Amino acid sequence: MRSHPYQALITTLTLALFAIVLYCNSLQADDQCPLMGWEDETLPFYLKQDSPFPTSDTKNDTKITPAPDCIFHQWAWEGFVWATALGSNGIPRFMDLSTPEDLLSRTGNKGTRQLKLAARSLSVSGTPGFAEGAGAIVEADGNILVAPNGYPVYASVHMNKSYFDTAKKNLIVNGGYTSQPRDSYFDLGAAVFKATWLRLDPEQKPPLGAYTTQARVPILTVWRTMNNFAVVPSGQYATATVALVGLHVVGYTENHPEFLWATFEHHLNSPRTLDNSFGTTTSNPKNYTFYGSNTPYAQVNQPNPPQPGQTYIPPQLTFDLQTQRFSPANNVVLENKTGGENFSTNEPTNISNVNMSGQRFLTGLKSPQSVFANYDLIGTVWLEANTYVGTSSVVLNVGASNAIGSVNLANSTAETFQQYPTNGSSTNVQNCFMCHNPTTLGTGTNPAPRRISVSHVLEEGSS
Repeated sequence: MRSHPYQALITTLTLALFAIVLYCNSLQADDQCPLMGWEDETLPFYLKQDSPFPTSDTKNDTKITPAPDCIFHQWAWEGFVWATALGSNGIPRFMDLSTPEDLLSRTGNKGTRQLKLAARSLSVSGTPGFAEGAGAIVEADGNILVAPNGYPVYASVHMNKSYFDTAKKNLIVNGGYTSQPRDSYFDLGAAVFKATWLRLDPEQKPPLGAYTTQARVPILTVWRTMNNFAVVPSGQYATATVALVGLHVVGYTENHPEFLWATFEHHLNSPRTLDNSFGTTTSNPKNYTFYGSNTPYAQVNQPNPPQPGQTYIPPQLTFDLQTQRFSPANNVVLENKTGGENFSTNEPTNISNVNMSGQRFLTGLKSPQSVFANYDLIGTVWLEANTYVGTSSVVLNVGASNAIGSVNLANSTAETFQQYPTNGSSTNVQNCFMCHNPTTLGTGTNPAPRRISVSHVLEEGSS
């Protein structure tokens, strides 16, 4: 039987086409972000009520030099979907987890309960009137973010069982920090979440598309001495509606015991400037939740009371005991849209693509689960694989300058006043590892630095 005169050519072209397809598929694993099928196959798994917290996205990153940033940002979205998956009670999963308050309770997590927001006092630790709970009306640097309605932005902290069990054994207040072995540490899969909340007036509409819930908010009082005063929690609470405006997703994944640190924000929180482009000579014409239109950028992200060297001096901060409101409000801008992502020139685009994919997935779900499509991943920061191990002096000196990925990562509602606009030098950056590192708790009466000092909940109950 004679073959078709073009059969050999057809065969050659077919094989060539097949080779091209294989080549494109091989490129997909390294170059496509997010990976094909991630949105439709991976994300739905983490909505299931029995799904474990994601840990495996980074299991192969030691075989890729350098590891692509996309796998870390995909993990961040998986963690966000896991945390915000609504249970049969209609509550996001992270809100059913243990809180720092449970660390001091004999019974631990009592199950579903109304969100309770803590309040740190606006006074210095060790002075009369100082009181503190995990999560706060002040941020990590001790400054307060005042919303346009005069209420402070609150925070809450939530831990999965693995994280909680280890933290409880290593608490400073009960002696665990000093009695546990020096390298006592968290296990793979440990996770902690920090949420920021905007308190609403009774008739106030929340930011468009924001998740809202009822919460117990602390009633504040004023402690006075002859020369000083402080705003402190009174021990009483009021019930109010609060809107979720930010969420840190922090988890121990394969090859990354330092935890991956990611942050999400509601998309209407504030203007966002491209990485390394923030300047004080401009403004934005739009209104945002925490920014008034046309406010000069020279007046944003400025703490009140002002700090030494602060160029813009706002009006004196006041507090009205009757209304529980502060004045004036802060204006906020996110200075690095993707946290100063500098791993490669393509990384801000990768974050954008992962956001679009994750939000498209959530938008396709029924309400109220779909409401979480209104939140954006700002970025993720991590360390080189398998470096945060052991007790060597190298490990115990890890800090912000060792960070990879979004090296200037900040959330506009949680690190408002600690943002750094450029990442030109590895030693001139600010990120999660600046405060979460082995030396955080290794001072005073505590022993030498320990890896587990990355967790600040170990200070619960201490003063």
